[in-house]
Order: sequence, then C-alpha cells, then structure tokens
Amino acid sequence: MIFFCQNFLILLARSIFSLTLVGSLLSCGLDQDENGAPPAPAVAAPVPTPVPEAPAEVTVDCMASGDIVVSNSGSDTVVVLNPDGTYKGVAYNLVNGVEAPYGLVWIPETKELVVAVDGVDRLQVVDGTDCTNLPFVQNPNLNGNLRGLTRLTSGDFLVVESNAIERFSSSGFRVTNGGWPKNLQTTGTALDARSDGGFILCSTGGDVVRTYSSDGTQTGTRSSGIAGTTDAAACKVLADGSILVAWSGTTDTVAKYSSDLSTLIWSYSDIGILAAPGGLAERADGRILVIDRIHNYVIELTSEGAFSNAIADTILSTPEFLIVIP
Repeated sequence: MIFFCQNFLILLARSIFSLTLVGSLLSCGLDQDENGAPPAPAVAAPVPTPVPEAPAEVTVDCMASGDIVVSNSGSDTVVVLNPDGTYKGVAYNLVNGVEAPYGLVWIPETKELVVAVDGVDRLQVVDGTDCTNLPFVQNPNLNGNLRGLTRLTSGDFLVVESNAIERFSSSGFRVTNGGWPKNLQTTGTALDARSDGGFILCSTGGDVVRTYSSDGTQTGTRSSGIAGTTDAAACKVLADGSILVAWSGTTDTVAKYSSDLSTLIWSYSDIGILAAPGGLAERADGRILVIDRIHNYVIELTSEGAFSNAIADTILSTPEFLIVIP
C-alpha cells in the first residue's frame, strides 16, 4: 500500500510539471512573433467623433407683435418695420405701377392683414406668417378712390370710397341693406372703429372728424379751429377711447380729443418736423406714431403729445397709412 501511494505521488508530480512546462512554452509563444520578437502593442479602435445635431430652424413671422406696417403709394408697397423703425421686409408689393395700397386693418384671430388697394379696387388679405396674399373683396361696385379702412366690432369692414363708405361682411359680401353704402362726408380720408360698435370718419372735403353709431348715424362732430389748417387728413381711436386727428394746412397739427370730441386734450405742431401729416397709430405703451408724407418718415410723440423721435426716414416713399401689430 505504501508502495502504491509513493508511485501515485511520483506520477502526480510529473503531471503537474508537464502542465507547467506546456503553459510556460505557450506563454513564450504568445509574447513573441514568428521572428521571436515581441509583438507590437495592440492599437485601440478609433473613437468616433460625435456629429453635432443641426440647430433647430428659426422662423420669423412676416409681421410680428410690435412691428410697424406702412402702406406707401410712392413705391406701391406695404413695408414692415421692426419696432425700432428699422427695415424688416416687404409684406405686399403691387409691382405693376398702376395700383397703390392705402388703408390697413389687422385681424388678430387669423393673424392676417387686410389692405385697401386703389386701382383695380379691392381688399387684399396678406398672411401675417409668410406674407402670401389673396384677394378678399373684389366687387364691381367698389370703383372709387379707396382710402381708409377699418373693421367694426361686429366683424364688418368699412372702406372709404371717394365720398361714400362701403360696407362688407366678415365673409366679404357687400352690405346693401340699412342704407349702405352711405355718403357721410365728401372726400373721406380715414375712419376707425370704436369699442361701442360705432366708428369715426374724417375728410378733407367736409374738413371735420365725426363720430357715428354702427348704423352710420352721426353722434358728434369737430373741426380744427386752426386758421388755414382745416383738412382732416387722418383720424384714429386710441386705446382709452379718445380720438386723435391729423389736421393739415399752414400749421400742420396733431390733436387729441375726448371720446365725444367735446374737449381738446393736447395738440402738437412743428412745421419744421411735421410738414404733411398722414396716417396715425398707437403703440402698446401709448406712444403715438404720425406719418409725414413729405419727409417720408414717421414721427413719434409721447402719450402726452411731446416730440420724441423720427424713424424710417430712408425707407418710406409717400407713406399713407400705418398700424402697429398688437
């Protein structure tokens, strides 16, 4: 039994030695190439460079809140200005040289601009996002000199057509009941909607600004009272209900009146700065914008009627009307 154990231990030791020797030889083989030289160190796989994601496309609306939109009869264009008065782009270009844009109305629900086009008389709609445009109203009875344009609280549109006021529904149908169209003043210039459903209208033939109910019944009137300055070139209802009028003549004047036209609140006049007043607009903070047709710029007044600034003096060409996008 002892002999058997001794032989077993000797065989076991030899087996362990053989395995150790083979492992050493294999190890040596792995540490050398076929010429006996150590193998080249392993090269790490290249790490791919991450590809940056493309930046999200930034789109800018053709007309955005705070922008100033101006119609120009000299260049036959509707121009968009940034809030600071710098050039942004052209919203609508008539290009044919025989038509001109005048009155402007913004429709907030659809973000669309409606333009009164004089020539082949019509109302044109311009998309506020991409400035594509389509005819909105084309009617053979709309054939005078188109000027001011407004949208009543009912949704109906009123447009100055020479001595008449034409009315169209929100769908573009001509209103002929209730005595429409109506001859309310001669040589109308501008009109604007009131919050009570009515509107105001001014003219250079009647030389007045007047308030009307929604059916066209006159409720108030005002003339300038300024010698040699009688033409009511433009009029605007302000956010607080008061009424702004641009009087044109020898002493061009912008005047603010109470909502019933009974009281003069303030007036501004400087013929060195304002030589031919036209369209009127109001910024969200109450500042007033006034077109000058001769200087081809827009002057800015404080809400109290003091001169503040002149903008867009190299951009406009016989500007007519303007609005501020709410």
